[in-house]
Amino acid sequence: MTIPTVPAIVVPEVFTRWLESRGLIYQILVDFYGRKPSLSLVARWSTNRQMAMAAEMTEGGRELKRYLCSQNPSELPMICEKETLEYTRLMNERPVSLFVAREAAQLGREQEFCNVLSDVYASAGIVFKKCSGEADDHIAIELEFMAVMHERMLFNSFSIRSAMELLDIQERFLEEHLLKWTPQFCSRFNAATDSPLYLGLSHMLEEFLPQDLQMLRAWRASLESSTATMA
Repeated sequence: MTIPTVPAIVVPEVFTRWLESRGLIYQILVDFYGRKPSLSLVARWSTNRQMAMAAEMTEGGRELKRYLCSQNPSELPMICEKETLEYTRLMNERPVSLFVAREAAQLGREQEFCNVLSDVYASAGIVFKKCSGEADDHIAIELEFMAVMHERMLFNSFSIRSAMELLDIQERFLEEHLLKWTPQFCSRFNAATDSPLYLGLSHMLEEFLPQDLQMLRAWRASLESSTATMA
């Protein structure tokens, strides 16, 4: 009996840095959009060498790196206090929080939209622990979904076929959800704050998501080419 083999993934060098960095970028965005900027959070990212490397992928990331890495440790408590006040203000901005999409609210289909997202998460086998009762369309929840999918693709994919399935999920989520509303989100965010932290995050998000989709498509093309060569 012959056991069919499943082609293993060979990562071309052009994709290596992107794969090493994209998970960190999503995690940075999740951490700062999803919680108040505590001293431990700011200190952790300001001294993280991998974050410094990942930040170089976008101008917004470089802004964030310059801000976080240039601070005197003795000034961090004061900075965290200031940025926490800004986070709270932006979180409670009316008529709706700047951290939430609510892209269907104008059509009176807000709950329907959240149900769609809930179904997307459930179909991928993901249940989020929402410490503060965040909505399914909270920016941090949508970004965390991408971070989890990245981790699965990076560490749990042992074949081209399984990688392609995870690529499908990520491409669709960017096209059908995140990239549908984040340009407007970033525009509103940029107009609402003068915080170097949150402006850096907003610029980073605005640049990174389209780049990430482009790289996912290129990665798919590379995998398809590898499959055709093996056939």
